[in-house]
Amino acid sequence: MEHREPDRVPIDINPVPDFYLKLKEYLGLRVDEKIEPGFMEEAIPHPKVLAALGADLISVKLGSSKVTRRLPPREGLVMDEWGVGLERIHQRGGGSYLEPVYHPLANATLDDLEAYPWPDPSAPGRGEAAAAEAKRLYEDTDLALVGRFGGPIVQTAIYLMGFQRWLECAACEPEFAGRLLDKITDIQMVLDRIGLEATARYLQIYKVSGDDLGMQTGPLYSPAMFRELILPRLRRRWRAAREYLDQVNPSCKMMFHSCGGIRPFIGDLIGIGLQVLDPVQPRATGMDSAGLKREFGDRLTFHGGVDEQHVLPFGSEEDVVAEVKHRLRDFAPGGGYILAPSHYVQADTPPANIVAMCRAARKFGRYPIS
Repeated sequence: MEHREPDRVPIDINPVPDFYLKLKEYLGLRVDEKIEPGFMEEAIPHPKVLAALGADLISVKLGSSKVTRRLPPREGLVMDEWGVGLERIHQRGGGSYLEPVYHPLANATLDDLEAYPWPDPSAPGRGEAAAAEAKRLYEDTDLALVGRFGGPIVQTAIYLMGFQRWLECAACEPEFAGRLLDKITDIQMVLDRIGLEATARYLQIYKVSGDDLGMQTGPLYSPAMFRELILPRLRRRWRAAREYLDQVNPSCKMMFHSCGGIRPFIGDLIGIGLQVLDPVQPRATGMDSAGLKREFGDRLTFHGGVDEQHVLPFGSEEDVVAEVKHRLRDFAPGGGYILAPSHYVQADTPPANIVAMCRAARKFGRYPIS
């Protein structure tokens, strides 16, 4: 992350729970752990699993707080603390996700935003588990710690309103959209601060949430909409986190997650403090690894890049090795690369392919990269 070449390229992996269980079985590992994937359906691997793979990073999140969930409007929904109702949807290739189906602000007005029962970010107990876990991992392992506390801004607006209504609102009702994003940003910033106060001294990376700004074929938003509506809220949030980190742990780097073809936005994101970009979806328009490294490699560390759309789920182990070598050649020279799949490892990915990815990264990721 300092854009110097270490001994080898570091490795990371973020699996969904269904894949993680298959991976442990494949590795023959039985570890005593409680998997708490949360609403984003991600399992944080146990250090013993990471050691078996040769991976180098682990996430630290806020623990559950004493929050009273709202009653669901119908049976079968899981309510988050924002008042969004989620339903478990099973995927054809295996695994499942909690998808938002009840959007409490779908028909909201400006007055409704003021009256809405927003989450209390200062609810008791939010930072306690994170503080203890970060200290333990820092002292007992050699893993790099990635702090992940407040949630997304734009994605939360989408959950609250529904995707179509959000896009209509962003285009036609910018005052409402901006007020909604400000409300969400204020809450996420408090969660950021609680997590950082509990853990910042131990972190190597702070993942200041994520918002999907792109799709397969390019950005979801016009440059004007991005710069006028979304970027100012990211800037306000990121600067607050950076100011705190500079006091407590200035070497900690700031990471942001966005799927899709977001190349037109990368320069703006670097301008407000982006240092590590995740997950680098290489099959999306404009996200080719060689071009990204050429244009941004002196200012940006890339995290991800190994194709989770086609190669990891559907390729052979030989295909995986070729993919790893490709991304290493493009991203690794001069430092600035953390090798990982280009998103959460999905349930339809064979564990053998992830093991092959990590093995190839350890073998071919030694500097100098050939």
